[in-house]
Amino acid sequence: MKTVRRLSIISCFIALLSCKTINLTESHKAYPNQIIDSGLIAEPAYVKEITPYKKQLDSIMKQPLSYAKEDFTKEGFSSNEGNLLADLVLDFSKKYAKEKNIPAPEFCLLNIGGVRTIIPKGTVTVGNMFEVSPFENALVFVSLDGSQIEELVDYLNKEKKGHPLAGIKITYKKDQPHSIEIEGVPFDPNKKYQVVTIDYLMNGGDKMIFFAKSKDAVVTGLRLRDVLIEQMKQYKVLPDSKDERLIFEN
Repeated sequence: MKTVRRLSIISCFIALLSCKTINLTESHKAYPNQIIDSGLIAEPAYVKEITPYKKQLDSIMKQPLSYAKEDFTKEGFSSNEGNLLADLVLDFSKKYAKEKNIPAPEFCLLNIGGVRTIIPKGTVTVGNMFEVSPFENALVFVSLDGSQIEELVDYLNKEKKGHPLAGIKITYKKDQPHSIEIEGVPFDPNKKYQVVTIDYLMNGGDKMIFFAKSKDAVVTGLRLRDVLIEQMKQYKVLPDSKDERLIFEN
């Protein structure tokens, strides 16, 4: 009974409120846009808080890796930057496969969209490579049969983008595949090939569906960026990588 009585009292209270006009006052407060330029004064408390972390981060990012005699850019179908990165990955992957006693990849295919900026002329630092490869992509070895390699070749023809390649050379004439060489040997449609790429592409990223069709893959768990950083340490000067690997002829 007490519960019923309480509900009745609450109902009456709500009914009274519904009969009464309530005036609501709406208030606004303007916050003007803050211009961020050299005249902006840093908040001392925030500066004090982040300074130790900034110093530690800067000490890592400024570590030198190698030296670039020129800008490495993404220009062209076989850009010197794309070639360099693919070469570094393929070279590492062959050594890694030997250590792990697994089939070594014959060639490498990455995506040009994953290369976010140039490697500028001069000292190449860890920070440069975080800018070039900011994603947490991992290296994978994917086995492709002849038909899937043909799909890969058709894909590159339709895309007409300078996706980084190493270990493979493809020539098209009048928009048709003319020659395919893998490790300097003509492509064999009856053979299976090992390709090193990244997990994003293995799962069909950038419409590379041929990778997703494979039922045989090894996920290394190694980040692409970490591999590139370690590989670059081997070179006092980054090697020239201007040979043509994706060729379109009329």
